[in-house]
Amino acid sequence: MFKKIFKFQSGYVIIEIVGKNKERFVNMCLTNGFRIWDVTPAKNGLVMKIRNADFLKIRRLVRKCKVRIKILEKYGAGVFVKKHRYRVMVPVTGLLVCIYFLIVPQYIWCVEIEGAKNADTEKIEKILLDKGVYIGARKKNIADLGEIKNAVIFGDEEVNWAWLYLEGAKARLVVQERTPPPAVYDKTTPTTLIAGHDGFVRVAEVRRGERRVVAGDTVSKGDVLVSGKVAVFHEGYPEKYSYVNSDARIIADTVHTKTGEFSAKETLRIRTGQKKRRVSFQLFGKEYTPFGSADEAFPECDVITRNYDATVPIFGYLGFGMSIHDVYEIKEHKNVLTEDEVLARAKEKLEERICKEVGTEAQKTEEKLTYSVDGDTYTVTLRINFRENIGIKIPQEE
Repeated sequence: MFKKIFKFQSGYVIIEIVGKNKERFVNMCLTNGFRIWDVTPAKNGLVMKIRNADFLKIRRLVRKCKVRIKILEKYGAGVFVKKHRYRVMVPVTGLLVCIYFLIVPQYIWCVEIEGAKNADTEKIEKILLDKGVYIGARKKNIADLGEIKNAVIFGDEEVNWAWLYLEGAKARLVVQERTPPPAVYDKTTPTTLIAGHDGFVRVAEVRRGERRVVAGDTVSKGDVLVSGKVAVFHEGYPEKYSYVNSDARIIADTVHTKTGEFSAKETLRIRTGQKKRRVSFQLFGKEYTPFGSADEAFPECDVITRNYDATVPIFGYLGFGMSIHDVYEIKEHKNVLTEDEVLARAKEKLEERICKEVGTEAQKTEEKLTYSVDGDTYTVTLRINFRENIGIKIPQEE
């Protein structure tokens, strides 16, 4: 099917070859790399199909082989357009189709939430709706993406990190849930529960196993909280133990600290106000730039591209589309951030690193940001206190 579409796109000619050296002519066409197919004998010679671009190059071979060529039929997009150029409905229909495909991608027609296994998707959908992200919403009316991220993170306790991506007519929200402890052991495998982080125990609910800590104890990372080796003998009798899959809920106050270096200097790309627009077309995986490439508009530039893929319900992508490139001339400038700006950026990055190592049922109780300055470099330390489940299962040793 695709071969037929490509042939129609490029166009081809059905020709009849007459003469004594018609077989030699066909062989020379193949030797010269001409695209020919469907070679069949006819009453006066041979009939074959040849691509339009190659048909214009066979005159030399015709003279050399002393054959005569007769055009029987022409096919292709160019022939179709020329044949129907006086029919009004054809360009009108084409114009309506173009308008349809230019308007539809300006709206959100699909909203996806990825990574939400335990999080309340209905609550997240309501947050997105309040921020203007819903099916049929106009993309330019959507709120700031950073604001949407914060609303999702603080609106659902199960969400650790989130970001909204606008991909054409699709809004894709990616969420990362709070990391649960590894659940790699079944209930028949003997395990021991150890501390995944230093902390002060607030709750110690033991369901299975031998308790090693109680509320009020201070533990270090790696300390045994609940042992899977349980004594089942009385004093004065031979030692005897039962091995179980330990299970408990150990909630502790923990402190997570991260440090990083951040520069107050940055390079800004400032737009000069000069703007050009370039349009490119995509057709079955190939891109055509009849008005010039966007990267060549200015020596230094930023390019904002809007892609419009031709898609329809059921059939999906039709194999063609267009891109509008808004090209802005830029000049690079050195900028020095204020202290508040550096600390705000540092806090966001360090907080993201800390959240990746926090256990289940984590609740933030306190945070503190400290820093020191050496020239243009800030050394920033973020300390966050959590109340979390610190238990991690490991295999029980004999």
